[in-house]
Amino acid sequence: IAWGGVNGLYKVAGEVLRPVRDRAVRALHLNRESLGHKVMQMFFTFCCVDFSWIFFRAKGFRPALYIIGRMVSVKNPWILFDGSLYKCGLDGKNFHLMIFCIGILLFADVCKRKGIKIREVIARQDAWCRWIVVAFSAAAIITFGVWGIAYNETSFIYFQF
Repeated sequence: IAWGGVNGLYKVAGEVLRPVRDRAVRALHLNRESLGHKVMQMFFTFCCVDFSWIFFRAKGFRPALYIIGRMVSVKNPWILFDGSLYKCGLDGKNFHLMIFCIGILLFADVCKRKGIKIREVIARQDAWCRWIVVAFSAAAIITFGVWGIAYNETSFIYFQF
């Protein structure tokens, strides 16, 4: 199944389940415009996408089912806090950088949902402020970018399928 097919499947499932979701919202007296409701929608979408990635990253269907089984059967929640996560591919510094970058993405998403155009906000600032933003952005791209002698496009995740 292609990635687009999985997204299409989620879209169809969302439309089919719309009456059920509408009844639940009415029964629980939820406000769909509240921040909490929108955060829960984003969290659910995030979980669905992450769940889909299990099947794309596993070597086959059976290994994917094994991974899912291990995810729900592990009875040691402390592995989330004892440093074991740093043995899964990211060391502590890169893990914290990832969390920081996810925070930036969440900030940008909140701005988009509120109709705040970050580019326009920056454009309205004084020239010295705009230049600081440009310099900081360029430095971040140079610092965290992967371009250079060691760059190999086959290491990019989409080339692994």
